[in-house]
Amino acid sequence: MLNIPDRALLNRRIPKVKFYEQIEVDKKLERKFIDEIDTVNWKYKLSEETINLESTKKVEEIQVFEIVLKEKYISEQILENIDRVIPYPILYILKYEDNIKLAIAYKERNKIDENKMVVQSYYQSEWMKEQELDIDILKGLSLEDVYDNIIRQLISIENTSEDDIEKLIELDEKRKRLEREIVKLESKIKREKQFNKKVDMNIKLQKKKKELEEISMN
Repeated sequence: MLNIPDRALLNRRIPKVKFYEQIEVDKKLERKFIDEIDTVNWKYKLSEETINLESTKKVEEIQVFEIVLKEKYISEQILENIDRVIPYPILYILKYEDNIKLAIAYKERNKIDENKMVVQSYYQSEWMKEQELDIDILKGLSLEDVYDNIIRQLISIENTSEDDIEKLIELDEKRKRLEREIVKLESKIKREKQFNKKVDMNIKLQKKKKELEEISMN
């Protein structure tokens, strides 16, 4: 499935209550953990010792968590709160019945408290059947390369290994912003009664759509 060597396998069940204690969640978030998650399994630990790729200051290890869901959905807030308190990248294997998807955050260490992380954005695959999952996890010469290349394979923008990961992240944020603006403009156009204003908004809409297309094909 992910072609990770057996020596990286942990298969340790993590009780959900451990996250409540570590994260200090409020009752609302605790309810999300209870309602949405069935089990959490620490599946793999990717490190110098387990996969023979060097660590870097940015990426010392990568954890792989398998989360079995009660429904075909998980709140991003749950993942964000886990990611903030674990100072390593986490690749999530999200499972619901025989469906599976991958998710990972682009995150960096908090400049004030290095034991905490700042989560910038998430990148996810589509839902698929478990046997259809095919992603090259251990791609690169270091753990940082592995982390960057997982994101490259999940990001919505066409890219190559030569593209700078931070620039790709910036482009993707711009893409998301344009998508929100397009939805907002389309809604305004539907409500607008004056023809001239409608024409002006349509011109803006087409410009934003063209800009979005150029980013997606970058």
